[in-house]
Amino acid sequence: MIEGTYELFLREKVNEISPNAYNNISNIRSLPLSTSLKILTLLVQFACVGQNSAPIMLARKQLKTIPSDWLNQHLPSVTDKAITLEDEWEYRRFLELLDEAQLTNLLNLYINEGMKSSNEEVREAAEDFSNMNSN
Repeated sequence: MIEGTYELFLREKVNEISPNAYNNISNIRSLPLSTSLKILTLLVQFACVGQNSAPIMLARKQLKTIPSDWLNQHLPSVTDKAITLEDEWEYRRFLELLDEAQLTNLLNLYINEGMKSSNEEVREAAEDFSNMNSN
């Protein structure tokens, strides 16, 4: 029941940006770019910022239905607006998202960025993911 409440909330937020977009998220490229980037930003925030697993998983599920070529092209442009990569929690959730969505090139890019972080916990998360990817 709680997951249903979170899904209704996420659906409402996405559909406020563009009517019926939630149910047609895999066709995000058919929307005007500014609209689709707002939706992408919102989904990344839900997938990475919160502490509750239900909205995180719901947003990841939606993001994974977006064509990977489109995500590879546009995800980097919204990442800094959506999350704080110097925050260990948000950074780790972001790497999980990239891993689950099988966006290997972006995952490797952001692992390398994390290795250069001044935040020790971010560097540790980058090392964790680097070790997982090398196995």
